[in-house]
Amino acid sequence: MASSPLVNCWTEWGPLELVCVGSAQGMCYPDETPVYSCATGPLSLRPYLQLIAGPRPKSRIQQAQNQLDHLADLLRAESVVVANSIADLLDGDIGKVLSRKQTSLVGSCETDDGRILQKNKIDVCRPTLPSGEQPRFNHQLATPNFTSNYQFGLACPRDLIITIGDTVVEAPTATHFRYFETEYYKTILYSLWARDSNMKWMQPPKPTWSPVHMFHDVDYWQKTSHEDFYHSVHADTGYKTNLNESEIAFDAADMMRMGKDVFYKKSTTANNQGLTWFRRTFPHLRFHMMHFPTNGGRHLDVSLVPLRPPTSGSHGLVLVNQNFPPLANEMKLFTDNDWRPIWAPLPATDALAPFAICSSNLNMNLLSLNDLCVIIEECEVP
Repeated sequence: MASSPLVNCWTEWGPLELVCVGSAQGMCYPDETPVYSCATGPLSLRPYLQLIAGPRPKSRIQQAQNQLDHLADLLRAESVVVANSIADLLDGDIGKVLSRKQTSLVGSCETDDGRILQKNKIDVCRPTLPSGEQPRFNHQLATPNFTSNYQFGLACPRDLIITIGDTVVEAPTATHFRYFETEYYKTILYSLWARDSNMKWMQPPKPTWSPVHMFHDVDYWQKTSHEDFYHSVHADTGYKTNLNESEIAFDAADMMRMGKDVFYKKSTTANNQGLTWFRRTFPHLRFHMMHFPTNGGRHLDVSLVPLRPPTSGSHGLVLVNQNFPPLANEMKLFTDNDWRPIWAPLPATDALAPFAICSSNLNMNLLSLNDLCVIIEECEVP
């Protein structure tokens, strides 16, 4: 058993010592879901885009896997140097070509230009199957309430697993094609469980994912285009999404940790029942609901990201999405406690592929190494 805790994380900015980097192997274009739509084009194209569901092209998977492998190598490196050479291009279906900076790894911290990040050693783990086989996500899954032919994959561990102090929480996702996704991380979690006697591990009641029970309208996304939803005023509907309150549902990425204060976004994937579960389960913490009047989309980590806490010599910094600002009275909690909101730069491109699970606001999906340094996408570097 470990003499000091391995699982102990209270904030988004604490020094990173151990991180799980995902895998693109076996990824698919998933089934349609009443939670949100992956089709970003007009409604007239929806029937054709639904036909895309199935295994992703091997070339795309390899490109994504190379990026994730590179991230893992970068995190393991003792120092990072950013060179100015042009390296890669954005994917062709975005329709834009952006110059990107190449990140190279070195074994020494000695360079002439001084653009070096020094950091403590970071351990990196990756999701694997006990058998050593490559994961696949074209299983024909069936429960009494739903079926799924194509699932998402393992590219985003942070979406469904979060650590609150010494407790690992598996999210009760409302997305049926991600229903069993955390099963692939059990090898990692059991390894931590065996080595850390202080670790706790829990999951709220798993949703039934009955489409007629959990959602207001099973056919909602057959009637509502991606553009109409994301350009509507979310506050006008009372922050209502297609997900109802019949069962507990949230994704781990719907919240941000700031010590005893945890911020939670009501979204397409997170309901009020989820917030109630957290408040009852962690009564020693303060959970705050965040509302974004012009954004009902999923996940808080593309809307509000704390970077560093206030100290005796400086303000705290919290990054805010200028496309979708939160309610002013909710930001007052930050400003009253010496946190300075700063606008995140606009993304390098706001174009999306016709079938996209992510939004253009992923420029805010940074990874903090500590309260002085973060990792961002290469294409977002000025």
